Amino acid sequence: MSMIVKSEGNSEIKQLEPGVYTGIASAIIDLGFQENITFGKTQRKVMIVWNIVGETIVVKDEELPRVMSKEYTMSLGEKSTLRKDLEAWRGRPFTAEELEGFDLINILNVPCQLQLNQQEKNGRTFVNIAAIMAIPKGMKVEQVDNTYVFDTYDKETWKNYEKIPNWIKEKIKKALNLAETGLDLYIKDIEEQEKEKEGKQEENKSNVTNGKVQEEIEIPQDDLPF
Repeated sequence: MSMIVKSEGNSEIKQLEPGVYTGIASAIIDLGFQENITFGKTQRKVMIVWNIVGETIVVKDEELPRVMSKEYTMSLGEKSTLRKDLEAWRGRPFTAEELEGFDLINILNVPCQLQLNQQEKNGRTFVNIAAIMAIPKGMKVEQVDNTYVFDTYDKETWKNYEKIPNWIKEKIKKALNLAETGLDLYIKDIEEQEKEKEGKQEENKSNVTNGKVQEEIEIPQDDLPF
């Protein structure tokens, strides 16, 4: 299977202000088949991530691009949100041939305009993507580095799992097709490696704190063990 869609910390990061921004698609993340309890069905989901042009944040003294993301059902059905947004992004409707199978990889590193609105939920304010539009004709947007694709059915893309934000990883781990693809074992192995690495780091930290770091001892010439 592939990424083809068909017609069937503790610190607070300041939110972006509502308005229209230029974004460029930097990641396409397959969330696998997710159970929709409300509607009693299972649907394959995908997350599209955009870098917001000209907007950055500083995390652990490193300047990083601001990003926004939106989750979709992987369908180009007539009423699908993904189809509506892609057609607005492209500035034209899909042809009948394209509706038979459009590869989402085609939108990677492609710019658009994003209308961001504020929304309140459970006493908190969120900034969401309200609409997607094509960029003005003639507008040039520099492509970004380090774009990536993650596909639950393509093992070649699994190496990008480590690039995915933790909150999105938690969604992927709930996918119903993990055992089918073997991705469950891959994720388990990655997490075990991370725990082992963290354990060693904690051990080293503890040794330093407790004064257990051993210094090299110089043995006198006349006390050599032979």
